[in-house]
Amino acid sequence: MILLIRHGEADHHVKELTGGWTDSALTVRGQQQFQKLADCLAGDFSGRSLPRIVSSDLRRARTGAEIIAQKLGTDPVECFSFLREKNNGKAAGLNKKEALAFYHPPVTGRELDHVNYDGGETRRTFYERTIRGFRELEEPDRDLIIVSHKGTIQNILFAWLGLSIEEVAEKRISFDIRPASVTVLGMNKWGEHAVFVLNDTSYQWKKGPMGIFNFPFGA
Repeated sequence: MILLIRHGEADHHVKELTGGWTDSALTVRGQQQFQKLADCLAGDFSGRSLPRIVSSDLRRARTGAEIIAQKLGTDPVECFSFLREKNNGKAAGLNKKEALAFYHPPVTGRELDHVNYDGGETRRTFYERTIRGFRELEEPDRDLIIVSHKGTIQNILFAWLGLSIEEVAEKRISFDIRPASVTVLGMNKWGEHAVFVLNDTSYQWKKGPMGIFNFPFGA
């Protein structure tokens, strides 16, 4: 089982800052979102082998992952730069108005080799960077929790479903990944790459475990 979790509400959401590689912190609300999620996951993993928890090395993701790890009593969180959001270069750390000085709008929005911000990366290099690292994380015999960012989680989903970044652009495919949302991936009992849960935040108003092990995972 692979659990993809986007970081919770962060400073850049409420202070009109750019996202990307801006190293923003979780807001109080963002921390509360993850505390609730950690409580639910503790119920799901009760009596089970503990998962490996990895995270983007940016604070907003790392803090959320550490909240979960502390609640579950796992090994320390492993942080990786390849799980960062798309690099927004010189715009990182700036407010959205300041960032316009370094912004180069694409013509169609489907370009794969266009750099939006000076010093940033292209959509293609972002995808390749994410998936290259993700392939090294996969362990068939151990559950994995990844706390990361919207674009990074989208990339993992594309690859999990067998889509190249060229197909994603050509077919105009996307997924809405909200802050503090949970997506569950795994091989089902028919040997297929399955998405069991997508973009779920219902745990925020429910009590008890999420029921993530109730799906038809393969043996």
